[in-house]
Amino acid sequence: MNLLEQAKAEHCNIAIADIIYNPHEKSLYSLQGEIPLEPRNIALLEVLLSNVDNPTSIEEFIDAVWESQYISKNVVTNRISLLRNLFRQHTQQADSTKIIVTYPKRGYYIPQSFIQLIAKDQTISPNQASETPPATILKSKKLRYLGWSLSVLFASLTLLLAVHTWSHFSQQAKNNALHVPQVRLLLDNIVCEDEALSATALKLKALTLYAHSSSPFIHLSNMSSPSFYLHSLSEHCHFPGSDAEFDSDYRLRFNLWKDEHGNLNLESLLHLSASGRVAWRKIYRFKSHQLTEAVNQLNADLSDYFKLPQAIKTFSNHVSGLIIPVANTTLSDLLARPLTDVEVLFYTRELLFSNQTETDFKKWIAKVKERESTTPPDLHMLLALVTYRSGDVERSLRMLEREYAAEIPDNALIFLLQANINREKGNKQMFLAYYLKANSALTTTIPAERIFDLYSGSDRKKACLDLWQEALSDIKSIQKPKSVLWQGVETFCRPYP
Repeated sequence: MNLLEQAKAEHCNIAIADIIYNPHEKSLYSLQGEIPLEPRNIALLEVLLSNVDNPTSIEEFIDAVWESQYISKNVVTNRISLLRNLFRQHTQQADSTKIIVTYPKRGYYIPQSFIQLIAKDQTISPNQASETPPATILKSKKLRYLGWSLSVLFASLTLLLAVHTWSHFSQQAKNNALHVPQVRLLLDNIVCEDEALSATALKLKALTLYAHSSSPFIHLSNMSSPSFYLHSLSEHCHFPGSDAEFDSDYRLRFNLWKDEHGNLNLESLLHLSASGRVAWRKIYRFKSHQLTEAVNQLNADLSDYFKLPQAIKTFSNHVSGLIIPVANTTLSDLLARPLTDVEVLFYTRELLFSNQTETDFKKWIAKVKERESTTPPDLHMLLALVTYRSGDVERSLRMLEREYAAEIPDNALIFLLQANINREKGNKQMFLAYYLKANSALTTTIPAERIFDLYSGSDRKKACLDLWQEALSDIKSIQKPKSVLWQGVETFCRPYP
């Protein structure tokens, strides 16, 4: 909700709890008087007021306020902290962390419940804060008496609305929580012995992966695996990154088959990672054209099982029909038509593993960037790899250097690439830091004891290469002669001069 533009159009001020912002004069007032703000902080506040109830990412703040891609993420977080401190000092109505809310994986926003438009003449100035005219006091008393009388008449309505009101504030409290617990979930595999159902299994993978990776209340363990960015969804029955077995509390598996009546059956099994026992199970029966509805119901059921404050994403009914293997379409067709968010993420991953020319890769990157200049973290990392394949190595490395990469879960492959970047720059301190982070992050797929062996042996280079060979054992490109990926591993494992 763009409350800032609405206030300007209606010549109103904006009340944020008991603080008032005048968008015409770009000034902020409390009961004690004007609160001095630097221009950058005003611009940051106006971005929040332009997106009430909608999280704004750090990248979007950087683009809107600094108009530069070279600003550190820490600059934004520091400014947000400064705004919160100002609210903490000058408001008595609410916790400042609930006025500017941190939304995991998405950014920051001001909830609508803390904000409203008010008449321009209600702006609080220092003089108004210190004294109130007697006529105003008399009028206020009359209004209070009238209000008390009316409250008796509407007592019954208040009682009827009590349950609804309690529900609203309970949900609001969940949405405004500073620390949001996340379910650590691993998407494992889809068992489908019927080759005729491979297209359905592919669509199921694409929809499920997108929905769970975009949920702020789910830590998708797959994204912690170094293989997550190195697998096509079409490659085998497992989800990318399904080997991150040490990073999850639950594993979600599927069985897909067609019965004698032509109905599709999807058995969903939620296992406890520690014991392997089934914690939840349900079979969904549907026609082939009803796959999206089945996925939506699955997401709703999992949201209910995990008691998530916000439901896992659902899709429009036509979405599954748009997902087809890259081999069955052409790049020119994809470039010519509008694409949904699911398609962009799906085809970016699939094109990465297809035989396209450097020019074709650049065309795809341009289309994605034209559609959304600020991309979600997982899409950003895939685009960095596509950029590498397009031949623009320097730009790819710059994308991996950006603070935006820190928005994804700790991933050994990303840390490895960042270590190599710092080796090339001659920054030993940062190389060693990322070297340690990368090897530590391998504990999502390799037992921690094996990582400790790396540091206790006499030949650390060989031990390092062995660990990465094990972690990337099912990556086809590793086996290719002069594999660029394996050359990167060798560079990483080579002792620093």
